[in-house]
Amino acid sequence: MAVDLALGLRDVLDASAELAGAEDEDAVLHVAIRRARQLVGTDLAYVMLLDPERGDTYMRMAEGATSPKFDTIRLGMGLGLGGQVAQAMAPRWTRNYLADEQYTHVIDPIILDEGVKAILGVPVRTHGRLTGMLFTSDRRERDFTHDEITLLALLADQISAALTAAERSSGRRRELDSTRDALDAERANSARLAATVSIHERLTRLVVAGATVPEIVDLVVDLEGGTAAVFDLAHREIGSARSPEGPPIALLREVLEEVDADSEQSAALASRHADGYLVVVTPVITGTDHLGYVTFASRGAVPAIERVLERVSSVIALILLGHRARDEADNRVRGELLAEVLAPGEHDLEAVARRAALLGVEVDADLVALVVTPAEDRMSRALQAECRSLARADGGLVTTYGDRAVMLLPGTDPGATARDVASRLATHRATVGASGPIAGLAELDGLSDHVERARRAARLLIALDRAGDGAATEELGLYGLLFSEVDHEFVTQFIDRNLGPVRDVDRARGSALLDTLQAWFAADGSPSGIAERLFVHVNTVYQRLDRLDSVLGSGWRRGDRALELRLALRLSELRGA
Repeated sequence: MAVDLALGLRDVLDASAELAGAEDEDAVLHVAIRRARQLVGTDLAYVMLLDPERGDTYMRMAEGATSPKFDTIRLGMGLGLGGQVAQAMAPRWTRNYLADEQYTHVIDPIILDEGVKAILGVPVRTHGRLTGMLFTSDRRERDFTHDEITLLALLADQISAALTAAERSSGRRRELDSTRDALDAERANSARLAATVSIHERLTRLVVAGATVPEIVDLVVDLEGGTAAVFDLAHREIGSARSPEGPPIALLREVLEEVDADSEQSAALASRHADGYLVVVTPVITGTDHLGYVTFASRGAVPAIERVLERVSSVIALILLGHRARDEADNRVRGELLAEVLAPGEHDLEAVARRAALLGVEVDADLVALVVTPAEDRMSRALQAECRSLARADGGLVTTYGDRAVMLLPGTDPGATARDVASRLATHRATVGASGPIAGLAELDGLSDHVERARRAARLLIALDRAGDGAATEELGLYGLLFSEVDHEFVTQFIDRNLGPVRDVDRARGSALLDTLQAWFAADGSPSGIAERLFVHVNTVYQRLDRLDSVLGSGWRRGDRALELRLALRLSELRGA
């Protein structure tokens, strides 16, 4: 039976509190394997630790095993499922180990004797280095869900911290036997641990009650003062709180950017002094996933703040994992629905409308089709994520391909919508073409045509050297059809070939022949109309037209030559040149 994620997260938090109270390594491991069996619901669980001298791993403790040989297991790096967990430092699982040919089988007699079939193993790490592995196993075939793997990995992270804390606690007890100063230090440390446990209990109650990241940050500032903030990997604020004596949030972001620029520090706790404040940056990491950062700043050092932030980052990791799971499910459904709508053939409009409504898309509202073209040859993962986040926020649909994203967003002005999306994707310099409006999801027959026109608009913007901008097909007019498939170099050469000689004369003589050329076409060749537009005498117009004849040749006013000049003028105008 699959584990309920919310209940599993609560069990991990409860296990973390119990692990924090364990006094030695044996106590930590007893709690760990008992909690692992309860968490995933398996017949047995065990921990194997790394032997640094021999370079392999050995069985340290097991619960639920019946064979005496089970305690004798040793595995080299890369051998068997456990050896692969140790070598890759990543989760591995199998529904039937003895029948699974992807692993090197070296302990099959022991496994056969114990009757084990399904095995799930995750690494236990301390400061990024392998300490051992946590396993949970069944004597029947079964699959392990993504949630079960994630929960066991989170429990393994707590085991690592508990083992470190137990080792430190043992050292302190030895010191207590020798000096009174050590006794005083341990009392002080006990007080800090009590405070940490108190914070942990409050954090647990908040999470069980469905707390948000801002509520967690509020708790930190309420307890410790100063300023606290949580940022995602792009340094965007997720939640923040500030006491009267705390520094501005901007200072925390500045320090975060400095720490993040140092690749050796970005995945570890770091502290910096800035503007008279001590700023601490703690990464939010679970397993191999780096989800963001917790930052805290105060005038002076705050006792045990690093430990507090480690607890807080673990809790926030659980919350963000929940957000990520929901967002990924939402992204998948939105992408599948739009891809289905764009596919040729007949569509069940009622079914499409029902599914869209469940996603928060107003099925009867006007929509704009947009094509997002990346600055590089392919869509980066970051740009894909931004497009999906934007679609969720605006109540639209999005599907991504290797070289573009297609979006349907609410709106009646395609040009304004395209420019708004381009602005929101400015950090990626993505170019956005748009077409519409579309009369809701009922107008599916013309949707593909709108998407194609939006694609052409985006390509023309790039050719016009307006990458990173947004525009609608209607704003580009006929030029979107004629020039959407050409590149930037072709447009530049076309403009220079037709208008270059006129511009050269204007620069050399300080004349206004290019303005006169534009006015000629705008006034349909009327000298008096040109004079009125340029605020000059009609005789001046005749002189300038004669000069244009000498620069462009006498045939520029008619036929294909006139068409080329008008196209070049309009492209130059669209380009902003």
